[in-house]
Amino acid sequence: MNIVTTKQIIGVCGLICSECRIYNAPNDPEIAKELVDHFNGMWENVKPEDFHCSGCRGNINETWSPDCWIRKCCIEKRSLDYCYECQEFPCHKLQGWSMEDKGYKEALERLKELKL
Repeated sequence: MNIVTTKQIIGVCGLICSECRIYNAPNDPEIAKELVDHFNGMWENVKPEDFHCSGCRGNINETWSPDCWIRKCCIEKRSLDYCYECQEFPCHKLQGWSMEDKGYKEALERLKELKL
């Protein structure tokens, strides 16, 4: 498990934004190029500037997933900083999400640690 430091930005879901390639793409041309190469063919006219995110607490127009259900539930619906602050934590939907990807599972475990 990762130790959280003050240099890491943690999303409401427990993901570490500062480790995200999309979050880092504007400041790292190599990452931006790799993302362009990855999404080329999936998107039309994909460009390095298409990849940016200010984190889920930033401007909604500058987030990678403005329609993220976790963000909407946490910030917009409940006015929470993190999912673990919810009385229903961990809800069934968040637990299902954590089973979709190793990183999501680690994020849920991180939230459980933060709750302690």
